[in-house]
Amino acid sequence: MAKQQKGAHPRSEGSTGRLQALADGVFAVAMTVLALGLPTGAGTGHPVSSVLRASGPHLLLYFIAMLALGAQWFGHRNTYEYVRRTDHPHTWLSLAMLAFLPLVPWTVSVLAQHITDPLALTVFNANLAIITELDAAAWWYATGPGHLVDQLPVRFVKVSTLLAAFPAVAFGIAIGFAWLWPPATLALDVALPLLPVTGLSYRIQYRFSK
Repeated sequence: MAKQQKGAHPRSEGSTGRLQALADGVFAVAMTVLALGLPTGAGTGHPVSSVLRASGPHLLLYFIAMLALGAQWFGHRNTYEYVRRTDHPHTWLSLAMLAFLPLVPWTVSVLAQHITDPLALTVFNANLAIITELDAAAWWYATGPGHLVDQLPVRFVKVSTLLAAFPAVAFGIAIGFAWLWPPATLALDVALPLLPVTGLSYRIQYRFSK
């Protein structure tokens, strides 16, 4: 065991480099497995045209999930522009979030076979909600009790924390829609990642942090 530096906090775990590298790897694997899980119709004897038609729901969910994971990765990357170090609670909050990322391809496969089933939609959206909740919790801890960031304006921290928690709430609403009108759930799943993709979430952050 490496000798602890004098005066170091007993829960301090140093820089975030290894944690960021692990997160990038997990995101990359989850995104790759999404593509590998697309049906090919191998061994079925069906013509390519029928395979492509049958693959429509899976392809739709592939792009929805890629949008969601891309937005999540981009937000995760941006937080580390401010998080300068990690400690034990922050590391394990981050690892808990990463534990649910590789489940996304599985939830996509289940939903692709039962795209209008409320339970399948619930499982898919619940997994995304847990991912965003844990990521928001890690940011809340880093900017609050953990003191893992440099000095930031109070309004910036408050607004960014609310924006980080917003997707989890929205995915919860999507779960409710799943049991009322499934197409609305899929529409919300598409719309949510568009907030960071279009830059709207960052304009909101800037507008209300001044």
